Amino acid sequence: MKNSEILNDFDESIPDDGINFGYIEDEFSTGSNFIDTSFSVMPILLGLFVVVFVAAVIFTVYVQTRNYRKIKSAGMDPITFESDLKTKLAQSSLLAPKQSLEAKLEELSGLRSRGVITAEEYAQARQDLLRDWREG
Repeated sequence: MKNSEILNDFDESIPDDGINFGYIEDEFSTGSNFIDTSFSVMPILLGLFVVVFVAAVIFTVYVQTRNYRKIKSAGMDPITFESDLKTKLAQSSLLAPKQSLEAKLEELSGLRSRGVITAEEYAQARQDLLRDWREG
């Protein structure tokens, strides 16, 4: 018997019941289609992530540059803009505590006594204050 005949007889004697007895298969498989699919999609997802990340960085740089130029063209310092704005707001009458009616009337009396406003202006301003107080 020749060697090739022995090998053919040997191949026929191996049962074909799905057991490979340690033989290596031709195709690599992890045993799970989900894992195989996940690994095949990874390069696409990674590329998509990189594109979105780069777009976000470019958009952020664009917005910051635009804000910088806008603040600079308004004649303000872009680095201290936020602090300057907060300081101006804190010193404005918008956040100042409301004066009582008595304090406003005393201020009007003081203006009249120093001669800053006339008696007619005093009477009109007093009348306006009292009307606003009644309505408010």
